[in-house]
Amino acid sequence: MTLLLRTIALLGSAWIAALATGAEVPEVPKEIAAPAGHKDVLAVRAKGVQIYKSVADKDGKLVWVLDGPLAELTDVKGARVGCHFEGPSWETADGSRLVRDESEKPKSVAKGAADIPWLLIRVKSDDAKPGALTKVAYVQRIETSGGKAPAEAPKRVGTKVGVPYEAKYVFFAPTEK
Repeated sequence: MTLLLRTIALLGSAWIAALATGAEVPEVPKEIAAPAGHKDVLAVRAKGVQIYKSVADKDGKLVWVLDGPLAELTDVKGARVGCHFEGPSWETADGSRLVRDESEKPKSVAKGAADIPWLLIRVKSDDAKPGALTKVAYVQRIETSGGKAPAEAPKRVGTKVGVPYEAKYVFFAPTEK
Protein backbone atom coordinates (compact mmCIF):
# COMPACT_ATOMS: atom_id res chain seq x y z
CA MET A 1 0.00 0.00 0.00
CA THR A 2 1.41 3.39 -0.87
CA LEU A 3 2.08 6.00 1.77
CA LEU A 4 -0.83 8.11 0.49
CA LEU A 5 -3.27 5.21 0.73
CA ARG A 6 -2.03 4.31 4.23
CA THR A 7 -2.46 7.93 5.32
CA ILE A 8 -6.00 8.08 3.91
CA ALA A 9 -6.87 4.77 5.58
CA LEU A 10 -5.45 5.97 8.91
CA LEU A 11 -7.31 9.29 8.78
CA GLY A 12 -10.52 7.55 7.73
CA SER A 13 -10.29 5.04 10.58
CA ALA A 14 -9.58 7.83 13.08
CA TRP A 15 -12.64 9.72 11.87
CA ILE A 16 -14.81 6.57 12.07
CA ALA A 17 -13.45 5.88 15.58
CA ALA A 18 -14.34 9.42 16.65
CA LEU A 19 -17.87 8.96 15.34
CA ALA A 20 -18.20 5.55 16.99
CA THR A 21 -17.19 6.91 20.40
CA GLY A 22 -19.56 9.85 20.08
CA ALA A 23 -16.70 12.33 19.88
CA GLU A 24 -17.40 15.25 17.62
CA VAL A 25 -14.97 16.07 14.87
CA PRO A 26 -14.85 19.87 15.24
CA GLU A 27 -15.35 22.15 12.30
CA VAL A 28 -12.73 24.86 12.38
CA PRO A 29 -14.10 28.33 11.56
CA LYS A 30 -12.67 29.82 8.37
CA GLU A 31 -11.39 32.83 10.36
CA ILE A 32 -8.77 30.63 12.04
CA ALA A 33 -8.12 28.10 9.26
CA ALA A 34 -4.48 27.62 8.34
CA PRO A 35 -3.56 29.52 5.17
CA ALA A 36 -3.47 27.71 1.84
CA GLY A 37 -0.15 26.02 1.25
CA HIS A 38 0.14 24.73 4.84
CA LYS A 39 -0.49 21.23 6.20
CA ASP A 40 -0.88 19.93 9.73
CA VAL A 41 2.25 18.13 10.93
CA LEU A 42 1.48 17.61 14.63
CA ALA A 43 -1.54 17.70 16.94
CA VAL A 44 -1.30 17.60 20.75
CA ARG A 45 -3.54 18.01 23.77
CA ALA A 46 -2.75 20.66 26.37
CA LYS A 47 -3.75 20.56 30.01
CA GLY A 48 -2.67 23.28 32.38
CA VAL A 49 -3.52 26.79 33.49
CA GLN A 50 -3.93 30.24 32.03
CA ILE A 51 -2.16 32.54 34.50
CA TYR A 52 -3.73 35.92 35.15
CA LYS A 53 -2.16 38.84 37.02
CA SER A 54 -3.95 41.69 38.77
CA VAL A 55 -3.10 45.17 37.46
CA ALA A 56 -4.61 48.62 37.75
CA ASP A 57 -6.17 49.87 34.51
CA LYS A 58 -5.91 53.49 33.32
CA ASP A 59 -8.70 54.48 35.74
CA GLY A 60 -7.08 52.72 38.70
CA LYS A 61 -9.60 49.86 38.69
CA LEU A 62 -8.10 46.41 39.38
CA VAL A 63 -8.48 43.96 36.48
CA TRP A 64 -7.11 40.58 35.46
CA VAL A 65 -4.71 40.45 32.49
CA LEU A 66 -3.25 37.33 30.92
CA ASP A 67 0.29 36.71 32.17
CA GLY A 68 0.73 33.52 30.13
CA PRO A 69 -0.11 29.84 29.85
CA LEU A 70 1.58 26.93 31.58
CA ALA A 71 0.56 23.56 30.18
CA GLU A 72 1.78 20.06 29.52
CA LEU A 73 1.44 18.80 25.94
CA THR A 74 0.54 15.14 25.36
CA ASP A 75 0.05 12.88 22.35
CA VAL A 76 -3.09 10.84 21.59
CA LYS A 77 -1.92 8.11 23.99
CA GLY A 78 -1.42 10.60 26.83
CA ALA A 79 2.39 10.54 26.74
CA ARG A 80 4.11 13.84 27.53
CA VAL A 81 5.61 15.36 24.37
CA GLY A 82 6.33 18.92 25.44
CA CYS A 83 5.16 22.07 27.17
CA HIS A 84 3.48 25.39 26.45
CA PHE A 85 4.42 28.51 28.38
CA GLU A 86 4.60 32.30 28.32
CA GLY A 87 5.58 34.05 25.13
CA PRO A 88 3.53 32.19 23.97
CA SER A 89 6.02 29.38 23.39
CA TRP A 90 5.77 25.68 22.61
CA GLU A 91 8.64 23.26 23.19
CA THR A 92 8.80 19.55 22.37
CA ALA A 93 10.83 16.84 24.06
CA ASP A 94 13.43 17.01 21.25
CA GLY A 95 14.23 20.61 22.28
CA SER A 96 12.71 22.36 19.26
CA ARG A 97 10.80 25.48 20.27
CA LEU A 98 8.38 27.97 18.73
CA VAL A 99 7.54 31.51 19.73
CA ARG A 100 4.87 33.88 18.48
CA ASP A 101 5.88 35.78 15.35
CA GLU A 102 5.03 39.40 16.20
CA SER A 103 4.73 40.31 12.50
CA GLU A 104 1.16 38.99 12.39
CA LYS A 105 -1.66 39.52 14.89
CA PRO A 106 -3.29 36.26 16.11
CA LYS A 107 -6.76 35.51 14.74
CA SER A 108 -9.44 34.64 17.28
CA VAL A 109 -12.93 33.12 17.39
CA ALA A 110 -15.01 32.91 20.59
CA LYS A 111 -16.39 29.40 21.13
CA GLY A 112 -18.35 29.61 24.37
CA ALA A 113 -18.78 32.05 27.26
CA ALA A 114 -16.77 29.96 29.75
CA ASP A 115 -13.91 29.00 27.46
CA ILE A 116 -10.87 30.83 26.08
CA PRO A 117 -11.17 31.51 22.34
CA TRP A 118 -9.91 29.37 19.48
CA LEU A 119 -6.86 30.92 17.82
CA LEU A 120 -4.55 30.88 14.82
CA ILE A 121 -1.09 32.19 15.72
CA ARG A 122 1.81 32.87 13.35
CA VAL A 123 4.97 31.40 14.91
CA LYS A 124 8.67 31.05 14.22
CA SER A 125 11.43 28.78 15.42
CA ASP A 126 13.13 30.11 18.54
CA ASP A 127 16.50 28.80 17.35
CA ALA A 128 18.05 26.62 14.69
CA LYS A 129 17.75 23.41 16.74
CA PRO A 130 16.22 20.81 14.40
CA GLY A 131 13.20 18.87 15.59
CA ALA A 132 9.46 18.32 15.40
CA LEU A 133 8.69 22.05 15.32
CA THR A 134 11.47 23.26 13.01
CA LYS A 135 9.33 24.06 9.95
CA VAL A 136 6.10 25.04 11.73
CA ALA A 137 4.68 28.44 10.71
CA TYR A 138 1.24 28.43 12.40
CA VAL A 139 -0.30 27.03 15.58
CA GLN A 140 -4.04 26.60 15.87
CA ARG A 141 -5.71 26.35 19.31
CA ILE A 142 -9.07 24.58 19.15
CA GLU A 143 -11.40 22.50 21.36
CA THR A 144 -10.81 24.79 24.34
CA SER A 145 -12.32 24.20 27.76
CA GLY A 146 -12.03 26.68 30.63
CA GLY A 147 -9.18 29.14 31.05
CA LYS A 148 -11.11 32.42 31.24
CA ALA A 149 -10.10 35.08 33.76
CA PRO A 150 -11.95 35.00 37.10
CA ALA A 151 -15.27 36.86 37.07
CA GLU A 152 -14.59 38.35 40.50
CA ALA A 153 -12.40 41.45 40.47
CA PRO A 154 -8.96 41.15 42.09
CA LYS A 155 -8.38 42.59 45.56
CA ARG A 156 -4.79 43.86 45.18
CA VAL A 157 -2.23 44.62 42.46
CA GLY A 158 0.18 41.81 41.63
CA THR A 159 -1.97 38.86 42.65
CA LYS A 160 -1.68 35.90 40.27
CA VAL A 161 -4.15 33.07 39.70
CA GLY A 162 -4.02 29.98 37.54
CA VAL A 163 -7.27 29.05 35.82
CA PRO A 164 -7.43 25.43 34.60
CA TYR A 165 -7.85 24.89 30.86
CA GLU A 166 -7.57 22.24 28.19
CA ALA A 167 -7.14 22.62 24.45
CA LYS A 168 -5.92 20.97 21.31
CA TYR A 169 -2.98 22.54 19.47
CA VAL A 170 -2.45 21.79 15.78
CA PHE A 171 0.88 22.74 14.20
CA PHE A 172 1.05 23.67 10.49
CA ALA A 173 4.11 23.78 8.23
CA PRO A 174 4.36 24.97 4.63
CA THR A 175 3.57 22.25 2.12
CA GLU A 176 6.78 21.17 0.44
CA LYS A 177 6.81 21.52 -3.31
